[in-house]
Amino acid sequence: MTLRLWIEINHQAPYRTGGWAWLLQDGKAVTGAAGGERDVDAEPFSVHALGAALAGLPEGAAVALHLSDPLLIEGVRTMAARRAAGWITAAGDPDPDAQAWEAVAKALTGRALSLVRTQPTDARTPAGFAAAWAELGRDKAKTKGTFKNAIPRPNLTKIRGL
Repeated sequence: MTLRLWIEINHQAPYRTGGWAWLLQDGKAVTGAAGGERDVDAEPFSVHALGAALAGLPEGAAVALHLSDPLLIEGVRTMAARRAAGWITAAGDPDPDAQAWEAVAKALTGRALSLVRTQPTDARTPAGFAAAWAELGRDKAKTKGTFKNAIPRPNLTKIRGL
């Protein structure tokens, strides 16, 4: 069985706030969570959100990652090569996000992985639904600070295509 995991990020560089949301389809069951943080930069924030989404997945299950964030797509695509190089950047400097990427790499080790690029254009699709929650997470973090909440089940039943 392949787990389907949608992850959306919403980061506002001028305010250094970000929101994230993930949806996990495990067979017929769908779960999700959303959160946000203040005082964050885009890449470290995105990688930490990806790590949070991957935490607690069943051992050895195949994963289909559905992503729209260009930083995450490129990061996941090049992760094995960067890990093999010791998390050194092209300029020869240590990757400042190496610890977070290493946690992601460990969570994905031994799994069949597929990467699907999404376009969160319709809020009723899984990617659009996650994007709307990520935006809500960003706005809530801006006013209330760091938080993480499960997405209520009644909301999850409104997603088309699951």
